[in-house]
Amino acid sequence: MGRKTKATDAAAKEVKSAKPAKPAKPAKRTAKIEVSAETLAKLGAKRLAELLFEASENDRVLARQLRMELMRSDPAALAREIDKQIASLARAKSFVDWQKIRDLVKTLDGLRAAIEGPLAEADATLAAERFLAFFALGAPTIERSDDSGGRLKPVFTFAAQDFAKIVASLHPDLQIGWVLKAYAAAEEDGYGLLDGLIDDLLQGLATSTLKSLRLMIEAKVQALPPPGATGDRFDYRRYFHLSALSALADAQGDVDAFIAAEMQKGPRVRDDSGIARRLLKAGRASEALIHLDSLDAKVGRSLYDLENVHIDVLDALGRRADAQVQRWQAFERRLSPEPLRAYLKRLPDFDADEKEAEAIAFAMRQELSGALAFLVAWPALREAGALVRARAKELDGDRYELYTPAAEAIEPKDPLAATLLCRAMINFTMQHARSSRYEHAARHLAQCRSLQGLIKDWHGFPDHAAYLAKLKVENPRKTGFWSRVAEPKG
Repeated sequence: MGRKTKATDAAAKEVKSAKPAKPAKPAKRTAKIEVSAETLAKLGAKRLAELLFEASENDRVLARQLRMELMRSDPAALAREIDKQIASLARAKSFVDWQKIRDLVKTLDGLRAAIEGPLAEADATLAAERFLAFFALGAPTIERSDDSGGRLKPVFTFAAQDFAKIVASLHPDLQIGWVLKAYAAAEEDGYGLLDGLIDDLLQGLATSTLKSLRLMIEAKVQALPPPGATGDRFDYRRYFHLSALSALADAQGDVDAFIAAEMQKGPRVRDDSGIARRLLKAGRASEALIHLDSLDAKVGRSLYDLENVHIDVLDALGRRADAQVQRWQAFERRLSPEPLRAYLKRLPDFDADEKEAEAIAFAMRQELSGALAFLVAWPALREAGALVRARAKELDGDRYELYTPAAEAIEPKDPLAATLLCRAMINFTMQHARSSRYEHAARHLAQCRSLQGLIKDWHGFPDHAAYLAKLKVENPRKTGFWSRVAEPKG
């Protein structure tokens, strides 16, 4: 073809000698800026004020909070503003559904924070008065709200703690008046919003205040109708006053007064394990054992606490062999790891190994869910897997709160057992059309798919492909579930 020219030769040499271009340096990643009080302070007071003002235009709760902060230097004006908001909430009649409960909680908590913060710092007495008015909002607020999520109670719990701190900061001569008012508020609380108020108050009261309060409560107890006057109906006021008297005795370190108050409650509701614990702590283990041995086993009470304190009492009395018998029996009754650990800890190593094996074998013969919970908690994961495989027909897929963590725990040791637990939950969800669990069932199915390659022997159970095919045949119309199932790629 045509001859090479000097120009083409020169161009070829230039291309041949050219060095490859250096790759462009990647752009530096912008450092992540954390939003905190320290970083926001860098914006300066003026810019922060502008941002807060803009935000408050669309947030009434924030606007009220800012307005109260601006009144910090004028306690009387701040108290009037708080009174205005409390009165507005007290007058409200409109029903608050579950979608709006969050705003109501935010409003109440902002009000609580204003009382506890700027008002209490300026004038503790004004703050204490407002908290009593705040407590009075409890019943009417509950009655006009759908608080199925239990969001309102924590606000009043924190308010009770704030009030107790304020009262504790007062001179002893001023404390008793506020305590009596708070006691009356807690007594009339029918929704349990102020359940912790008395206990909170007792932590910070002066000795003289505790004595005066005890005299008042004892007088109230004396004025109560005799036990049984209400028939079969639970006598709430008797229980309330006696519980307050018990708590007060604890605050004064008076074991006998605590026991006397608890014994007046009656056998069904008194704190028998608490009585024994206090006697034991006071070095009166023999009396604690006498009290425990006197109890009627037929009367309903918490056996868990009674068993534990009984064991501690036997140990304190030097009856260690009897305590060991009690620990083993407690394990057998409850399939609980705690008494078994305590039992084995007191045995020589060889004996402990034998007894541990005996305990695991015993557990595997018991009701499936209890046995599985114990084996996972112990942990004895290989045995837990063997249990699931051997008793797969007994699996109850409704026990997701147990099976979900159990499957995750067993998975590394026994992927087939983990798969069977997941399948049980999937099957229950499908059979009962629990659409609220479809998301979880899809996740369990994905877990089964990820485990299939680890299973070398299916022990007669269908493999994943066969299980999935059957699931599709039996549940073709459950589109809410299948739309959440991610098909494997390729």
